[in-house]
Amino acid sequence: MISVIEEGAAGVLSPDIQKHMDSCLECAFLVKRFARGWESPAVPEDIQPAPSFFPDLIRRIEADEQFRPDRRGVLTIAWRILRPTAVAAVFLGAIFAGHEMGKAGKKLPSPGEAFTGRILDSFENIPRGSIADFYISRQISKKEGLE
Repeated sequence: MISVIEEGAAGVLSPDIQKHMDSCLECAFLVKRFARGWESPAVPEDIQPAPSFFPDLIRRIEADEQFRPDRRGVLTIAWRILRPTAVAAVFLGAIFAGHEMGKAGKKLPSPGEAFTGRILDSFENIPRGSIADFYISRQISKKEGLE
């Protein structure tokens, strides 16, 4: 049997692998085929598409464009109009937020004061006998076990 090292793999294989290659015909065959393929790779074929490929492709593209012309046109126009508007709205929002955050001398209420106080005040100002009063009173009486 011809050694794999003689085939051009000198210095690549460890002694243990070389010993295996000398005893295993399948592995030696695979390594030899790979070494030959690596030395002289095949020239790629000059592949040409069928003569009808490009006309068929153009027909398919035209058919797709004719199938949905209005939808694409409307979306394209809407995107062209709304994109600058959205960008301008973001910039204006950022300018407004920066202006509000930068006001000097204005004491901001704590989150508890700003939100909780308003909610509790709104519950105290519900008119007696209204639908809201009925539902709130009913829920309170259920929790207290009065019903």
